[in-house]
Amino acid sequence: MTTVNYDRAVTYYDETRAFRSGVAERYRQAVLHYLAGQDSPRILELAIGTGLIGASFFAAGDSYVGVDISRGMMGRIAPKLDNGKAADLAQVDIARRLPFADDCFDLVHAVRVFHLLDDWQRCIQEVRRVLKSGGHLLIVRNAPLDNEAQPPWAVVHSKWDEILANLGVGVEGIRHGIFRTDEMMMEHLHSTGAAAQLVDLLPYTERAVSPRMMVERRRQKMFSSDWHLPADLHARAVQQLNRWLERECAEPDEMHAQAMVFRAIVARWG
Repeated sequence: MTTVNYDRAVTYYDETRAFRSGVAERYRQAVLHYLAGQDSPRILELAIGTGLIGASFFAAGDSYVGVDISRGMMGRIAPKLDNGKAADLAQVDIARRLPFADDCFDLVHAVRVFHLLDDWQRCIQEVRRVLKSGGHLLIVRNAPLDNEAQPPWAVVHSKWDEILANLGVGVEGIRHGIFRTDEMMMEHLHSTGAAAQLVDLLPYTERAVSPRMMVERRRQKMFSSDWHLPADLHARAVQQLNRWLERECAEPDEMHAQAMVFRAIVARWG
């Protein structure tokens, strides 16, 4: 398998994945903490997508480069900027060689990306090559705040996995089999000589979603983990999910905004 290309998600990605106002700007400040005291640091974002995070760096005038395998996703960045330009972009499969010289970035980060990579070890190897000595790598994911109750819409995902398993697909699906735990990636980073630690960068609140909205996203195949499903099997699964929603889900239209945190593996060599 190759890195997942999100061209097919361009039209709905921002609608379903965007953050609340101000979150990206606060994230930027959390990242800049690792660059304190450096003069004009150069930053690379792996899999920048539609710039949900990266646009805040471009808008602030940072020395910033974004790469992504999807040209369509990157095409949504420029309209978010006052000057309508985002020149420092390149179409790249980040699981292959990065088109940059050695030792040219002060910080590299990837947000909600590494679960989509087959050869994440190769990506880390390339990051190490393009990072300056002492530079930082941030592998960032979002996670519910500790002790946060499961929101009503999250039950939809559990039910979906159950339905697929009963239809013979299995709860892991085609993409979930390559998910890596923080512990596995930390162990790999340590084996390369990196100092690495797990850090909570920033708490934030997701946009509110209802169970019905999440069922509709499953129906429309808005998650890459569903893209491989045959049409007939997907239709059967959606039918069963809708039946569950109407018969067993107590509050199908209840909106819930979950408290989350950007959790990062922060690694440094040299």
